Amino acid sequence: MGSKKKIAINMVAQFVSFVVNLAVNFVLAPFITKSVGKEVYGFVNLAFQMTGYITIVTSALNAMLGRFITINIGKKDYETARSYFSSAMVANMFMSAVCFFPVTLAILYLNNWLNVPAGNLIDIQLLWAFVFVDFFIGLITNGYAVSTYAANRLDLPAKRGMVSVIARALILFGLFACCPSKVWYVGFTKALTGLYVVITNINFTKKLTPELYFQKKLVRISAIVSLVKTGIWNSVQQLSAILINGCDTLITNLYIDAASMTLMSFAKTIPNYLLSIIGIVCNSFGPQMTLIYAEGDMNKFVKYVKSAIKVCGFICSIPIIGFIVFGTDFFSLWLSAFNGGEIRTIQILSVMILAQTVFDVYIYPLYTVNQITARLKIPVFVSLGIGVLNIVGSIWFCTHSDLGIYAIQIVSSILLTARVFFFAPMYAAYILGQKWWVFYAPLLRGTASSVVVLIVFYGISYIVDINSWVMLAVVAVICGIIGYLINYIIVLDSEERTMVKQMLMKKIKKA
Repeated sequence: MGSKKKIAINMVAQFVSFVVNLAVNFVLAPFITKSVGKEVYGFVNLAFQMTGYITIVTSALNAMLGRFITINIGKKDYETARSYFSSAMVANMFMSAVCFFPVTLAILYLNNWLNVPAGNLIDIQLLWAFVFVDFFIGLITNGYAVSTYAANRLDLPAKRGMVSVIARALILFGLFACCPSKVWYVGFTKALTGLYVVITNINFTKKLTPELYFQKKLVRISAIVSLVKTGIWNSVQQLSAILINGCDTLITNLYIDAASMTLMSFAKTIPNYLLSIIGIVCNSFGPQMTLIYAEGDMNKFVKYVKSAIKVCGFICSIPIIGFIVFGTDFFSLWLSAFNGGEIRTIQILSVMILAQTVFDVYIYPLYTVNQITARLKIPVFVSLGIGVLNIVGSIWFCTHSDLGIYAIQIVSSILLTARVFFFAPMYAAYILGQKWWVFYAPLLRGTASSVVVLIVFYGISYIVDINSWVMLAVVAVICGIIGYLINYIIVLDSEERTMVKQMLMKKIKKA
């Protein structure tokens, strides 16, 4: 199977999986909120954020595991690949054992350090217990998730993800229908489907990369040191990401209240899904980018990166702009349990979270370049600085202004937009030996196109009254067609437009 066909299959499979996951959670989120209450639902998102705090440590070992294994499999050096695989598994077991005790204490004394609604303590503690059990199982077996990446078969975990999310939804609905409403069902079903993921990952490894298996004699301190030495910057990057995006729910709980935490959780929901779209598009190029880099042909690698940038920006910008314009209509239809003021708050927060992403989509693959080339030191320190400033600024605004919950997002929006325009493109060009301005062309063209699309979408929003899901769907389709046509004209150059036309004509003839 050709590389282009593999990329297309991977991308389509991941998009379908994403849509199924979105559809299921679209129904589940308001259903669970109504069942357990607004104040309680926010602890679901906070529980998953807390597992992210542990990954600050674990990512030092695991962030680059896929890269090392994939490159060595590509070189047919299977013994070295097994050494990294086996060594990482033992190290992950050790880290899980070390983290288990403090996590258990934190859950047992949850109400001593968080604002927990009266009467819901045990329910929330069980939720967190299941979430962390799932996390530790996934951590220990993390190496088995590499096989589909190394074999460039990202369609397999995507298909598995669809089965997993549908099964989880059915079990959740069954529990809420037959038993008293409890939020711990969310954690229980996550752990259950997480076990299914582990089992399928083991099967994928046996079929796709049979040469990859645990071998005790190949467990080496040197392999662990090599992984940590390269991955430590990913660990610091993870810390930076958490300081930028992973503390907002916690800060809301500590400095405002549990009800506002739920508003923040819903405000992050759609932006997180939109970021997943970017990840799906960008990650579809990741395996091939890694393999090309392993070949050592830098000109070929740079050309491939430029293609990834254009595709990512072209595809991903329209859904983001559409949500910025029509988000209030969406939330009004989706969250019927919330009043008008709460809906406005959720939408404003969502727009603040997405503000820099409109531009970020036109450079997003450059972050993957940093990982593949293992040139992470400077980006990590920049992100860490942004993260520290974000936390300090958010807390300061919470305690010294009347901005309320908005104070938590305003600082990060400004700082992340600055990173997009004044650091990421120049640094990527530097490590690839290109002119400093080489990646600004797609960024500026993308920005121009986004402004035009934004104006057009706002014009449509003033003309059309959206009062039903059918009307919203119709408007979404119309705006999507218009938006992609604008991107087609502005973002793509004449040669790329010709290529797209030829591809479309071939598809039409085959149909």
